[in-house]
Amino acid sequence: MTLRLFAEFHHSGDHEAAWRLPTAQPERIADAGYYVERARLAARGGFDAVFFADFPGFDPAVRHHIRWPFEPTVLLGAVAAAVPDVRLVATASTVFSTADRLVDTFAALQRVSGGRAGWNVVTAGSPTAARALGIDALPPHDERYDAADAVVADFRERWDPDVPRPLLVQAGASDRGREFAARHADVVFAATPTLADGRAFRDDLHRRAATYGRPPPLLLPGFLVTLGSTVDEARRLRTRLDDLLTDPNLAGLLRGFGIEPPAAGLDAPLPADLADPSFGGIRSRAPVLAAIAARLGPSTSLRTLARHVAGSRGHLQHAGTPEEIATIMGEWHAAGAADGFVVKFSHNPGGAEDFVDGVVPVLRHRGLLRPRDVGTPVPTAGW
Repeated sequence: MTLRLFAEFHHSGDHEAAWRLPTAQPERIADAGYYVERARLAARGGFDAVFFADFPGFDPAVRHHIRWPFEPTVLLGAVAAAVPDVRLVATASTVFSTADRLVDTFAALQRVSGGRAGWNVVTAGSPTAARALGIDALPPHDERYDAADAVVADFRERWDPDVPRPLLVQAGASDRGREFAARHADVVFAATPTLADGRAFRDDLHRRAATYGRPPPLLLPGFLVTLGSTVDEARRLRTRLDDLLTDPNLAGLLRGFGIEPPAAGLDAPLPADLADPSFGGIRSRAPVLAAIAARLGPSTSLRTLARHVAGSRGHLQHAGTPEEIATIMGEWHAAGAADGFVVKFSHNPGGAEDFVDGVVPVLRHRGLLRPRDVGTPVPTAGW
């Protein structure tokens, strides 16, 4: 089987400082046409889907890096009308909605997209988002997954059997999240920064799915790509991006995974316990970051760790040439560590263009990406 590729488009790229590059276009933050252009580029590159996250509510982090003002299902409808040849996956929370509402939303999206919609199922772990929607306190982590199980089961029961249901994507990697994925998901988006991590995660998903008597979901690890025509050029770009990060950028990145910088600041050594055990957000990421810190060495500071995971946020990452990126993808696929990737571009515009014009031809030449003509409709059911 060839690789499956999803494109994740944050406005200026995945790196938190990418909006500060002179090639960035922050003035287009509220321009839906910008995402139409990104989606057309992904379709030209043979991507299976474009992936839209969600950031409901005001987050003070917008003072330091770009987020977008679009609710993703609305954006999906706008992009679907203009780009006919790629799937479109939008994030929606089982905490902030109901099965009835979700069925209505995604049934409408299936109609306007010709059956190309996908639902990224999240339980939501942001207190800021909860407050924006009138929820004083989020339920505990496992309770949110219990509720998600019930909502997705209800969603399936209420779905019109004569209409292909949307692709179900899930991104939780805690033990409870993996169990949910094995029971419900078609695709899992995971942070597995090493090949061994990816293989172990995929094997675990296959084992868990077998207990439910269903085919295993496809595993698509996130992959932050920083490209250059040479290795030195790619590394210079990554260093330039890291040098543009501010301390609030770095502190906000750590807090998003339950790591509170101490009063001594970001140059303090890593604490013995990296994350607050009471943290209710993305709990699976703290052990990923702890393993990364261990590989960086015992003298690693919070600043060094935060700079290292900027943009990737614990996912696989590489700064190098198109040939190197294609080789990594091929090695992971051959080793059973990935069925494909959610590609995270270091910066946009520019990063996605470099991938489509540089990496995609290599993948096709090596037989890792199936050829598909621009304008060819994607299948409305299955893969």
